Amino acid sequence: MKAESLLGFIAGAVAGALAGILFAPDKGEVTRKKIMDAAAEGYEEVCEGAEELAHQAKVRYRYARIEANALRKTLEEKGAELSEEIRAALLEKMEKLEEALDKA
Repeated sequence: MKAESLLGFIAGAVAGALAGILFAPDKGEVTRKKIMDAAAEGYEEVCEGAEELAHQAKVRYRYARIEANALRKTLEEKGAELSEEIRAALLEKMEKLEEALDKA
């Protein structure tokens, strides 16, 4: 949800800047320079937003990996108390989860 809000904000800011530039009573040369400046600024904002999203994804991946490892350890330790069939099914699900995390 944060990503959508950030992208919406950036798109709105860029659209507002371009509208202000296009309706301003300046010469063509000045208007083109303003458009180029606004585009460069918008590009920088998008890059910063993308970097932040990538950072958040990495943090969430690391957290999921830590949780998966903790769950695996718990299953292995407490697994003796479970029936062998249930234990095998849970470990199989853990392996699938870990494979999915490795692909991400």
